[in-house]
Amino acid sequence: MDKIFLRNYLIFAIILTGAAGVLSYVLLYGGDILQKTEQSVAHTYEVIVSGERISNHVESILAAQRAYLITDDKDFLQEYETKKAHISENIATLSDLTKDNEAQQSRLHEIRNHLSNLIRKLEERTLKIDVAPSDAVLNEVEIIDKLRKNIIRINSSFLAEEHGLLDARMAEANKNKRRYKYTVLISLIVGTSMLLLLNGYLFYAQRKRNAVELALKSTEDRFAMAIEGTQDGIFDWDIANNQIFYSQRFFEMLGYERKVGIGTLEDYKEMVHPEDSERLWRNMDLYLEGKLSEYIQEFRMKNAYGRWVWIQARAKASYDKKGKAKRMVGAHTDISYLKLEQEKLEKEKRQAEDANRAKTDFLAHMSHEIRTPLTAISGIAEIMERRQSNLDSKQKQLVQSLKASSSSLKDLVNDILDFSKIESGDLELKEEHFNLVDMFEGIISIMALRASEKGISFVFDYEAVEGTELYSDKIRLRQILINLIGNAIKFTDTGGVTIKADFEQREDQDFMLIEIADTGIGISSENFDLIFERFKQANSSVSRKYGGTGLGLSISRNLARLMGGDIFLSSETGNGSTFTVLLPLKAKTLKGGRTTTLARDQETEEPAYSLLGTEKKVLLVEDYEGNIVVIGYILEDMGLDYDVARTGVEALELWQKNQYNVVLMDVQMPEMDGFTATQQIRRMEKEGNLEHTPIIGMTAHAQVGDKEKCIECGMDVYLPKPLVEDDLKAEIFKHLRHKRKAA
Repeated sequence: MDKIFLRNYLIFAIILTGAAGVLSYVLLYGGDILQKTEQSVAHTYEVIVSGERISNHVESILAAQRAYLITDDKDFLQEYETKKAHISENIATLSDLTKDNEAQQSRLHEIRNHLSNLIRKLEERTLKIDVAPSDAVLNEVEIIDKLRKNIIRINSSFLAEEHGLLDARMAEANKNKRRYKYTVLISLIVGTSMLLLLNGYLFYAQRKRNAVELALKSTEDRFAMAIEGTQDGIFDWDIANNQIFYSQRFFEMLGYERKVGIGTLEDYKEMVHPEDSERLWRNMDLYLEGKLSEYIQEFRMKNAYGRWVWIQARAKASYDKKGKAKRMVGAHTDISYLKLEQEKLEKEKRQAEDANRAKTDFLAHMSHEIRTPLTAISGIAEIMERRQSNLDSKQKQLVQSLKASSSSLKDLVNDILDFSKIESGDLELKEEHFNLVDMFEGIISIMALRASEKGISFVFDYEAVEGTELYSDKIRLRQILINLIGNAIKFTDTGGVTIKADFEQREDQDFMLIEIADTGIGISSENFDLIFERFKQANSSVSRKYGGTGLGLSISRNLARLMGGDIFLSSETGNGSTFTVLLPLKAKTLKGGRTTTLARDQETEEPAYSLLGTEKKVLLVEDYEGNIVVIGYILEDMGLDYDVARTGVEALELWQKNQYNVVLMDVQMPEMDGFTATQQIRRMEKEGNLEHTPIIGMTAHAQVGDKEKCIECGMDVYLPKPLVEDDLKAEIFKHLRHKRKAA
């Protein structure tokens, strides 16, 4: 019996010893693999966090440098130097963390190069703080912006690879955890089975059980170390007993010097910010009730110093057979830094929006200040041009120069305002039916003269579209063609310019095609896209020789695209260029063929006094003396008598004393503006049951909504400054005829 016992003892002892050795090896080896996997995950996470800081540091450097350039505040310069040191340290850290990854080292090398160039450019620009804006400065700004984009692009590629690596390592970690769990489970089953076989050997089985417990304790310690390595605070809530296990990191994030411990839900609640408390517990209840698919929340918790720390909580609950939550395990991550960055970005966004609004207000103000005297200048130039028969050749040349300069200034102001509207998305199309040929003939009358002055040919073939009425924005289409044809003439010294209008069908849709071909200097293919960018021309020599702001083509293409079409370019250096305007066709054929503007021209030549009689019938409300002179000259030329009011208050007094057939109302005036004066006139007409007085609004403002403001306050029509004499006369005649017919 003793021999059998001894034999069995030896056999079981050998089996138990072997099993214990294998189990110990599996547990130790598996725990070591888990630890290494978690460390690799933590390492990759650290790389990602450091990488994400690069873009933020770059933006901070640029922001500090811009602030210094704008304010000359040395604090911003100090901040700029500090940010430079931070990003250098950050890149050095990343280089050390990714030293085994050649691809990432290569990207970091590229980032260092671009950053070095960026810092050099910024240093150069800092030394030029008092230099006035110029093409060179703008070019440096573009180079800096390009370097910034390159850094962000390469950093994004760097982070993309690290995120991919993090996903792979997380997947590997989860796989190892599952493998380790199954290994432990199988080991426990085998151990338990063997213990059952050794029921007669309780003493030895007890010793074996103790060894297994010690091994499990060692494994738990490893798990705890792995959890601490994630830098997240872990909590384990036993819902039935209302007890919560907290990891050490949970307290460290909040500044408490506490070890792992057990607490209650009330402890947790005391640390949550009162403003976040209701939302936090409501969402938690919804999750535990199965009404939310996942639990993830952001809220604030009080740290040991009385400050609030932003926390992101993620958790998973387990349920019993009845579907009631019995346990909830989760992790806390400190996201205070991310919140600060988010607040910073939101603040910068608000500042940018405020700056954009300030720019819009500035443009509106400058538009008024420039357009007001420009109305007088252009008006006087037009009057002198029509009255130059008694001038000698030099005087006529001065008049032509004045007319051309005022026209160029007017176009420049309009281009800048149009570009501002396009950039802000405020430009609106005003579509209407109009005769294509009438518009083309108006363009020909302007452009043919320019071509003749340069000694080049000018041909406009619109035979294919005769008798067509187009539904589009006439003013904007005319603006596109004037820009393109004007450029063609400007850049052509020999030969000529040919324009052809036709219809074309593409992909079962009808389009109108207008080709502007010239025999000028041409454009190289690599500059095709460049010339359509704002403030850009093919090269500096072109700008010096031919002038221009570089806005015309950019505005034209944006307008064409806003109208549903586009502008295409075909060109070769030295062999001319062809710009093709393609617009979707919304047109109809006119009955009886083409109409002309002859009838209207004859009507505007009719003397106005034949419509009014001899008494004073026009009230001119204008505070700028130059405009009073010009508009007064136009009214006198029309045979009209008029009164002048220089404020809205004076306009009301004259209107009450006299009966006027037409009021020309300026918008911006001292004492009372044109909007208020018009509203007062409409109110008095309504209260006194008086006849409606036509009011033509005149404003130097040219922002979106100005026309609507004029109409809403009671004006009958709106004319922007600088005034076009023909438009002003046409509106006056229209209202005078209407009143005569009504009488």
